[in-house]
Amino acid sequence: MEKYIGRKIHHQPLFTSHNSQLTATTRTVMETSSQSPASKRPKLSTEATYDEVTLQKWQQGYTSSSNNDQTRLPLIDLRSKDAHAKNHLNDASSTIVHLPFDDLLSGERSCELPPRHVEFAIIIPADLDRNQVEDFFFATCSKATSQSRKPWLVRQVVQETNAVWEDATSLEMLSSGDDAHILPLPRLWKPDQMVEKILFPLLKQKLHVEKDDFVVWDLGSGAGRDVSFLAEELKHQTQLENSSRKVKIVGFDNHKGSSRRSLPLWKNRMVGDVTESRLLNLKNIILLEEGIREENGLACVYAIRYLNRRMIDYIATDAPLKSGCLFAMSHFCKEAGAEWNWDHPKVRNCRVMYSYFSI
Repeated sequence: MEKYIGRKIHHQPLFTSHNSQLTATTRTVMETSSQSPASKRPKLSTEATYDEVTLQKWQQGYTSSSNNDQTRLPLIDLRSKDAHAKNHLNDASSTIVHLPFDDLLSGERSCELPPRHVEFAIIIPADLDRNQVEDFFFATCSKATSQSRKPWLVRQVVQETNAVWEDATSLEMLSSGDDAHILPLPRLWKPDQMVEKILFPLLKQKLHVEKDDFVVWDLGSGAGRDVSFLAEELKHQTQLENSSRKVKIVGFDNHKGSSRRSLPLWKNRMVGDVTESRLLNLKNIILLEEGIREENGLACVYAIRYLNRRMIDYIATDAPLKSGCLFAMSHFCKEAGAEWNWDHPKVRNCRVMYSYFSI
């Protein structure tokens, strides 16, 4: 294996011919000192290393240094929408997600990236500057807030060349056109454990039994990932049943920035037609009650990592919810024995807790 310390500049693509036996090249990302102040790069992680691999090498898997297990890493395709429509990778046994690099830079789809403790691979377009990619994924300081942050764990890089698509053809992974209408879409992030493993099965059962319009409220929806998860899964259920029922997942939040993040997410996840963002001061019980009375078909109200005790007491005791409406909440909780891979809150402040009320 060839090892590089610092940056090695390639004026031609790294892989210019089809060679399935080509070994990986390991790169260590470091800042360069020859740049002018105007073009100074952000501070990059001193531990950022990745392997440049062929598509076949990626498919064979990656051995993590943390547990020595060999697994196939999730793969992010950074190419443009037009390039993706022309040809892209499609493999039912792999997690492959298309996130155009320009959309990541703008912040429109950055919330679809995996948590920073998750190792993954990327496909770099042939016409994209490698420095830009490294600056985005390996920077230790936020460009927007100037606050320190952990770099993403990019472990493998597939540089786009003709050989990539030759490999894709031989591996029967080559596809074209738009297959984004097939729900649920592959995802790099996970919804809240309670939403995924307990609340969704209950809602799926209610959706199958009840025949009226179906509305779910997320109180304190933030970036909208839990809303997106439920919308994708419930919309998929209505497609399977060939149902014309109206399903709507509504995200409520106190902050204007919530809709700026969640609306593009829901649009790109193909659930913009069954989701809605509402700005509401959730501490105002009168406004909350008015919303409940005006909403037809309210099947569930839930709150994830939003602890408003007055609101919760009101919903559990006095809210004018119809019989059978579900209320669920989860506040910094995890399953018993599960790992906790987030910086905030600390695991000592994380409770094993599920709270449900059938109202």
